[in-house]
Amino acid sequence: MRMVFDVKPQRGSERVKAWLYAVLNPLIESFRRENQLLQGGNLSWRVHTRRCEYIRPSSEFVTSNQWPNLEDFLAENTTFRDRFAEHDSAVLQLEQVTSHFVRGLLASSVFAKRVAECLSDYESKRLSTNPEYPDLSDPRGQIPEYVTEFIVNNATSLPAHYNLHFFWQVFADRFQEFLVAFKQGEPSNAAKKVMTLSGDLASELESLRLTLCREYDIPAAPIEARSLSPENVLFR
Repeated sequence: MRMVFDVKPQRGSERVKAWLYAVLNPLIESFRRENQLLQGGNLSWRVHTRRCEYIRPSSEFVTSNQWPNLEDFLAENTTFRDRFAEHDSAVLQLEQVTSHFVRGLLASSVFAKRVAECLSDYESKRLSTNPEYPDLSDPRGQIPEYVTEFIVNNATSLPAHYNLHFFWQVFADRFQEFLVAFKQGEPSNAAKKVMTLSGDLASELESLRLTLCREYDIPAAPIEARSLSPENVLFR
């Protein structure tokens, strides 16, 4: 990770601080989260956008008003320009192959029949023994799409406030064959590639952050003045 400066920054450099606080820290946090999600098989893929919500191109992890600092960082740390491009290309591939898989599911008569059978069973349970189950008649046409989202995100359960919480709680097991097909297909390989890249990038950026902190005597995160006031210090 070679850094090249025409004029070398001094200790406490505001320029290097901008890299740390506006670029490296949000990227490290985002790559860590991305890696953790993918380790659990969660793509955070959303059916209505056909994109992953928390697995994004690198620049989207940095707020847009800090993109000049991102470009400045990449100008001096050119290795990461290619590393980010590799990651971003892998993310795009992951979204494309996942969308293709979902289109195939939605066009499958086997999948459509399975959803219809589960909805019929759900309605019977709701009317006979489980009146607390919400009525799913209104969003019924959208349910197959939501089920595909649950499958590709490896959702074993849903938050209690989701309208489909009880439906998925009862019938998730009936869709295991589609989850197996997803895990054995191209999207799984694409997800593994992104997971590896995000894990590597998080480690590489952490190492660079430590190097910069040592070389320029800068804290790894901003310190608010109030956090150092006497009333906030614990004396022993």
